Amino acid sequence: DSLNSSEIIKGFEDTKLGVRVKTDDGKTKVLVPGFNWKQLPLLMPLDSVVEKFCRRSLRSRTWKLEVISYVNTGFNINVMIELMKSRNASDLHLRAGSRPYIRIDNDLEPLDFPSLNAEDMREILYQLGGQEQVELLFTERETSFQYHAAGVGYLRCSAYIKTGAPALAIRLIPEEPLPFEKLNIPEVVRDVCNKPRGLFLVCGITGSGKTTTLAAMVDYINATRSAHIITIEDPIEYVYTDKKSIISQRQVGRDTLSFANALRGALREDPDVILVGEMRDRETIRAGLSAAETGHLVFSTLHTTTAVDTINRIISYFPQNERDLIRQELAYSLQGVVCQRLLKRIGGGRIPCLEILLGGKPIVRDAILEGDLDKLRGIIEVDGDMKSFDQYAVELYQKGLVTKEEAVSACTNEEAFERIVAGIKSSEGRKILK
Repeated sequence: DSLNSSEIIKGFEDTKLGVRVKTDDGKTKVLVPGFNWKQLPLLMPLDSVVEKFCRRSLRSRTWKLEVISYVNTGFNINVMIELMKSRNASDLHLRAGSRPYIRIDNDLEPLDFPSLNAEDMREILYQLGGQEQVELLFTERETSFQYHAAGVGYLRCSAYIKTGAPALAIRLIPEEPLPFEKLNIPEVVRDVCNKPRGLFLVCGITGSGKTTTLAAMVDYINATRSAHIITIEDPIEYVYTDKKSIISQRQVGRDTLSFANALRGALREDPDVILVGEMRDRETIRAGLSAAETGHLVFSTLHTTTAVDTINRIISYFPQNERDLIRQELAYSLQGVVCQRLLKRIGGGRIPCLEILLGGKPIVRDAILEGDLDKLRGIIEVDGDMKSFDQYAVELYQKGLVTKEEAVSACTNEEAFERIVAGIKSSEGRKILK
C-alpha cells in the first residue's frame, strides 16, 4: 500500500531514515538516503521517494525491490554540521576509534560525542556521498566530493581509509563568498579584478585561505562586470549564482579529465575570466600562461610560501632549454601574486596576512626577465602598492587586529619585525632606493 508521508515523518523529524531492502538472493541490507526530512519533496509519496533512491543507490537490475520496514539509523551528521557553523569551526575530523574533532581558529578541539566505530563511519559517508562515494572510496582508497547542507553551507569532504575503516576531513564553505571588506583584503588586490587580461596567483600553504580570497574575487567580478567566468575545480567548493556575469563551474573527474584539458578547452568556450583551482603541473601552467597571453584574465593557486618563491617555482617546472621563454611569458602576462598566512585575530576568528607582488610594472618585468629574485624582494618592500609579509604583519599589529606574538610569527624573524616598526629598510630595499 502507498505510505502516508506525514505519518511516517512524524516519528523521524530529527533523524535520518533507514530503508531495509531485500535482494533477489534473500539478503537484506539497510540503506541511508542522503536527505533529511526538511528537504523531502512533500508532493511526492514517500514510497516513490524510497524506490527512486534505492534504484539509484543499488545500481542493479537483477533484484526486486521489497521495502520491509523503515528503521531509525541513529546517527545524524547534520547535528555536527550545524554545530560547526554555530562555533565558527572551519573543519571537522571524523575517524573510527575516536571522538569527532573540530578546528576553531587553527586549534583542534574534541566534541562531546561518543567515539565513532567503523560502521558509524560507513553510515556517515553514505549520508554525505551516497553509494557512489562509498564504492569509490573502497576502490581508490581516497575520494573528495561536495555536500550541500541547506542553510549552513557547502562541505568539501575528503574521505580516506585509516586502519581499514573510513575517515573524513570536512571543510565548511559558506553558502555565499565573503566580500573583500570582511576579509581585510586591500584595494590593490580588488583592482586586479578590473583587468581585462593577465595571470594572477593566490598562493600559500593548505588552509591559508586561498579559496576564500579567490571566491571573493570571482564574486566581485560577478557583481560588477558582464563576463563569462569559467571555473575549473577539484572539487567545486563555492557555488556561485549568476549576477551580472554568467559562471560555468566544472569539476575535475566529473566534468573534465584534468585541469590542463579543461583549460585548453575553455579557450573555445568564449571566456572572459578563467579560474583554475590549482596549477599543479607543467601542462596546466603552460595552458594558463597561453590563456593569459591571448586576452583572458586567469586566476589560479600554487602551494608556495612567498611571492618570489612562486616565480621561481613556475620557472622550475620547465626544462632548462625552455626557461628563458617561460620567463618572458611570465614577465609580460603576470598581473600579480598574493601569498597568504592566516593569523589569529584579537577577539576571535582569523585574518589573512599578505605578501603582495604586482606585475605590469617595468621594474618587476625586468627583474623576472633577469631572474634577479633578490631585486624582486627589494621591489616588494619599497613600492607603495606592494607589501612584504613583514610590513603587512606590522600593519595588522599597529591597527590592533593581532597580537605582537601573532605578527612576529608571520615575519621572517623578530628582528625583521622590530626593523619594520623602526622604519628601517632591508638591504634589498636599500639597493632599490639607490
